[in-house]
Amino acid sequence: MRADQPWVADSPADSRPLPERPGDRDELRQRLRRLPPGHPSSPVEADGTPRPPEPGLRQYETPDADTCPEAGARPLTDAEHAEHVNEVRARLDQARTDGLSTDQQHTIDPAREVWSGQRDAQHDSIIDDLYADAADVPCERQAIIAGGLPGAGKSTVLERYAGIDRSQYLTVNPDGIKEEMARRDMIPPVPGLSPMEASDLVHEESSYVARQLALRAQADGKNLIWDITMSSRASTERRIDELRSSGYARIEGIFIDIPVEISVDRANGRHREGQDDYRAGDGMGGRFIPAEMIRSQAEPDWGSRNRKTFEEVKEHFDRWRLFDNSGSAPVLVQTDRGKEDHDHY
Repeated sequence: MRADQPWVADSPADSRPLPERPGDRDELRQRLRRLPPGHPSSPVEADGTPRPPEPGLRQYETPDADTCPEAGARPLTDAEHAEHVNEVRARLDQARTDGLSTDQQHTIDPAREVWSGQRDAQHDSIIDDLYADAADVPCERQAIIAGGLPGAGKSTVLERYAGIDRSQYLTVNPDGIKEEMARRDMIPPVPGLSPMEASDLVHEESSYVARQLALRAQADGKNLIWDITMSSRASTERRIDELRSSGYARIEGIFIDIPVEISVDRANGRHREGQDDYRAGDGMGGRFIPAEMIRSQAEPDWGSRNRKTFEEVKEHFDRWRLFDNSGSAPVLVQTDRGKEDHDHY
């Protein structure tokens, strides 16, 4: 991250306020924590229990009828949802044609790798906040790389079937970064689409922020979960190599396998559920993943390129586990207890 880079306006008409200084948010957070329990501005009640976060300003804004229907709107019918999906495709295609992807709007070099000063400050703010949330995660240099197609159920498997205490790890998930960017109004607005439906416009940026968060965690040796799809052998091996270079001596690979068509159905269901919530005034919408993008991952021998990647890299892990989550509940189908210290697990 380029802290010494001057702030650069994203456009001549950019009239947004200057970004916070990197230390402002941390300083305010520390001051709030020093307040006595029960103080009106303290983050904890008088009995020591955490207070729920204050609602954001977004709830006081009047929804734009073209982008957010009235709270309480009924769910779409099957036919209406299918029509809406076609509209999402068309509007996203037009948005890309119009240059609304943030790696086009907010980078300042021809290779689209150097972000504007303002955008860089926003990245720092996201990373600082997520890192602060993981302040209690130990620095034991343990890592998990979890892979699977969209809708595989990685979070459910990790928490309920793999016996992973998520509180002991900082999770890095590019899709989670997209949600954080949506909450911060960093996703370009597209008429007729919810913020998460338009989140493909920040695909490159969210991947960049996720990587910077991971690099910061690795520098401290913080326990880390990489939540990815494993669609690429090269990127999966790079993550393993970077962890090894940072001194991580115990890296586990967990893959959750589902057929491509189940992934398509679940991704569509999650999109639809998120949009129904959004229409009712709750959340940032459902993330749209085109069915053809998922189907392009089909592979004749292993079912998906993602599973093939896992099979190609699994021997690089100290331990690996393979789950099948195509049925009513995940099933552990194969495992390697590791090359050493089996009883550790």
